[in-house]
Amino acid sequence: MNWSEYKQLSEKTLSQEFHSGKQVENLLHGVLGVLTELEELLDWDDETNKKEEVADIFWYIALLDRELGLNLEIDSNGSDYHQLVNERIIIQSFKISCGLLDYLKKKIYYNKPINLEDFSDEVIKLFNLLSVFCSINQINIEKILITNINKLKSRYGDKFSSEKAIHRHLDVERTILES
Repeated sequence: MNWSEYKQLSEKTLSQEFHSGKQVENLLHGVLGVLTELEELLDWDDETNKKEEVADIFWYIALLDRELGLNLEIDSNGSDYHQLVNERIIIQSFKISCGLLDYLKKKIYYNKPINLEDFSDEVIKLFNLLSVFCSINQINIEKILITNINKLKSRYGDKFSSEKAIHRHLDVERTILES
């Protein structure tokens, strides 16, 4: 599965029940999602869990990509980042995500316009860091994206539902993640 296909499929599970879908709300959803998944990635306890968290982060990056029109492409070479080790990549990803959150805080609470070019540059850096993390950990990005879509299809079908998000079948999802 390439990134373009993944972006399209992942959009089916985007929650739009409780907000209007405005750009700032979608950007906030993406950045908050990246941050919470990074926190979970810090505590991975097995390879299946690690791959799931990475794929979930890609889901939120796909949301940011769609919202910003970045048209990212998977490239696991990322030579600028190869010197970083796993923990450093995660810390740097946190820093970038917190910076993105600061843009959104200033927009929401101070009405400061978001410099979308700078915001986009940071999302691209985040995407590249995650791609390198996958390369270092020998995680096949295309495979985890497919697995992530399959997990989300088992959870939601073709459309997000808050009820299904709350009442998940974790045993079924784990079986999908391990396959």
